[in-house]
Amino acid sequence: MEGNPAMPQDCAAELLEVVPMVMRAMRAEVRGHRAPELSMPQFRALAFIGRNEGAMLSDVANFLGQSLPAASKLVEGLVVAQFAIRRQDPTDRRKISLKLSPSGEAKHQAILSHARAFLSHKVEHLGEPQRSEILSAMRSLRSIFQPCQPMEVART
Repeated sequence: MEGNPAMPQDCAAELLEVVPMVMRAMRAEVRGHRAPELSMPQFRALAFIGRNEGAMLSDVANFLGQSLPAASKLVEGLVVAQFAIRRQDPTDRRKISLKLSPSGEAKHQAILSHARAFLSHKVEHLGEPQRSEILSAMRSLRSIFQPCQPMEVART
């Protein structure tokens, strides 16, 4: 395709092929290096809460695609393991928000650091021009898709 114009359909086809490939590699890497005390759904919930301090149980359930009772049991496991903290809303005791505990935050940061190192290793053999192209493409994709995405949890 050198010299041929990049058609929108070509970009779409490549995205549909490559994005799932990258995500499968990331999931396999995280699965292989997550703490043994965390199931994969618990890890995903931990990461979600880490990105969305103050999230409610229903937010976690929606993110994971689980029922409220299933998500409640999963989050309870994070609380018992002292990775997450439940906070009662001072104005409405029925509302419980979630945040990571210091050990949960440390675990979350360690996993993120490992994921960044994994991806860095994957692209380190590329020359600087190729890495710049990737960075430019990712920034372009961010500018296209970020405005379309609602924040995972809009809480203050």
